[in-house]
Amino acid sequence: MSIMKYRVIREHGAFAEGDIREADEASVAHLVGKSLAPIGPANAPPTKSEPCPKNKAEAAAPANKAATGKKAKAKA
Repeated sequence: MSIMKYRVIREHGAFAEGDIREADEASVAHLVGKSLAPIGPANAPPTKSEPCPKNKAEAAAPANKAATGKKAKAKA
């Protein structure tokens, strides 16, 4: 027997719409699709999202030319 998590999509029994319910797959098989939507295994570890990508432009571009010590080109 495997315990799964389900989201209630239609009220039934003591469960209101939107509730999260844990139940054995075999005991609620007749409700899946009609009243329940499977979420995943009840004992699954929470998944982590990917880290935010680093902004490569922040380190490459100085705030202004004075910060780098470079002189502007002379106009001819």
